[in-house]
Amino acid sequence: ALESHYNRTRTLEADFIQRYTLGPTTLVESGRVYFQKPGRMRWDYESPEKKLFLADGEYAYLYVPQEQQVRRQALKQAPDWRATFALLLGRVDLERVFRDLELVRVHRPEEPARPNRARWQLRGRAKSEKQAFEEVWFDLNDAFQVLRIEIRQRDGSLMEFHFRRWR
Repeated sequence: ALESHYNRTRTLEADFIQRYTLGPTTLVESGRVYFQKPGRMRWDYESPEKKLFLADGEYAYLYVPQEQQVRRQALKQAPDWRATFALLLGRVDLERVFRDLELVRVHRPEEPARPNRARWQLRGRAKSEKQAFEEVWFDLNDAFQVLRIEIRQRDGSLMEFHFRRWR
């Protein structure tokens, strides 16, 4: 049902909060994100500083106005972005992207459903040792909206994306 929901969707946008933690250090950023199938996304960062991250399906671009330069990288060199956001970027078969998929109920069925409350958690592990991430968790509500993505990296870091106001 989750794959079917996102495979039918052409465009998405949401507010996001991104947290990156490595050891005792945590960096928090926020803004608005846009997804357009197939394979396009735009991250407009507003806080703590403005920056723009784009992916056009072939390349990823990062523009930081303070630096007045654009960095470009082929997405083939950054496959973890595509694997992690495959659900939101295009048609996906989760079993081809992840291994050991597990769907876990995180709230009891008798609790009232709320749009911004995770009801389910989908967990998957990296298919190969070559992937920088080790495990990805998707928190989902009853409408199958992704509320949070947690990416556990092999280097011990943790990347979290919290989403609100999906459109």
